[in-house]
Amino acid sequence: MQAADDIGKLLFLWPAASSTLKEAAVQLGYYGYSARLFGSLADLLAAEADGPTCVLIDCCRGDGLVLADKTALTALSARVALACISHSGAIASRLEAVRMGCQAYFTRQLDMTSLLDTLDRLTAPPQAEAGRVLIVDDSPALATFYAAHLQEAGFVTQVVNDPLKTLEALDEQAPELILLDMNMPGASGEEVARVIRQQDAFLSIPIVFLSAESDIGRQREAMSLGGDEFLQKPIQPEHLISAVKSRVIRYRALRALMVRDSLTGLLNHTNFKERLRAEAARSKRQGRMLSVALLDIDFFKKVNDGYGHPAGDRVIKSLSRLLRQRLRGADVIGRYGGEEFAVALPDTSGDKAALVLDQIRVSFAAIVQHAGDRTFQVTLSAGVAQYHEGSDGESLIQVADEALYTAKHGGRNRVEIGGG
Repeated sequence: MQAADDIGKLLFLWPAASSTLKEAAVQLGYYGYSARLFGSLADLLAAEADGPTCVLIDCCRGDGLVLADKTALTALSARVALACISHSGAIASRLEAVRMGCQAYFTRQLDMTSLLDTLDRLTAPPQAEAGRVLIVDDSPALATFYAAHLQEAGFVTQVVNDPLKTLEALDEQAPELILLDMNMPGASGEEVARVIRQQDAFLSIPIVFLSAESDIGRQREAMSLGGDEFLQKPIQPEHLISAVKSRVIRYRALRALMVRDSLTGLLNHTNFKERLRAEAARSKRQGRMLSVALLDIDFFKKVNDGYGHPAGDRVIKSLSRLLRQRLRGADVIGRYGGEEFAVALPDTSGDKAALVLDQIRVSFAAIVQHAGDRTFQVTLSAGVAQYHEGSDGESLIQVADEALYTAKHGGRNRVEIGGG
């Protein structure tokens, strides 16, 4: 039950004799990367058809790279992301790497946190969609016109021709922007906007009004009732796409600040619990399995006291990254507080969830953490709860917390299933 596919996770490392790359290959494996070491550049180039998304080279050899190697790597960098490790942080060395096509540059001692952050960025798959847009317009022809052009630009659209069905559509699939016609029978756009803004869950979703209205006073009045922008009909497709795209990008940035933990990028405590409530309601409605787990880093205070709070933050980030890499896209992951994490695994039994989390526990214990020149290792404990008839988000968290308590008092570095 690994996170996503292995696409984007194949790395080539050269030369195989580099002790730095050997250790990096082991550590990267814990985070879901497949790292292959090559003894010669010729062998690496011959294997390019296997589809690596990044090539990491160690340039720390005494004689440096010969001209033929530099030429071959420069050509390779046009097809595959290239990163290098060097002894020197001087600008001359960095410029040489840039001219060779390197997108990332690391100096020894190699910082695994920095390496992983960079690899996550370089190997991230392209975003599947530009955004989700709800179009509310009583004209089927105009709504279809807007939807067609937005879909061509990569947006996922949902069309509602009856303004009285707007809330129903919002509940089905929360959009990242609402295109709202001003003049509709049954309810005006301004009225619909006011109804939307009464719902706390929809307060931050941008609303863009569409109308042939040219009166500036009316436009301003509409904006004061909850709109974010006013587009006057007829609208050129490129103008529509540009306005929607900029608003969605801004919404995503603001939304991330509101719902994500700043250190890990995971859901914060409040929003994890909201998502868990929704998953529990779905399990009840559809009769599907759901498991919830709480994870806690063992003896975390000793990490902060012994190695400093920056090292503690890196440990927290390493576990958050491991959870993202090893769990599925459908799983809900949050930072529950401090060194505690929470996970909801839909369509998963308690036994299966415990097995997956135990694999994560083993990998986390094997990761070498760094604090300057010192290294150390950390373990975690976890408690698992499985949904049963009558469960809700709060009761699942309580059972998982009790199981976590059992794991902690049973010796730590273990996973326990609660509610038995």
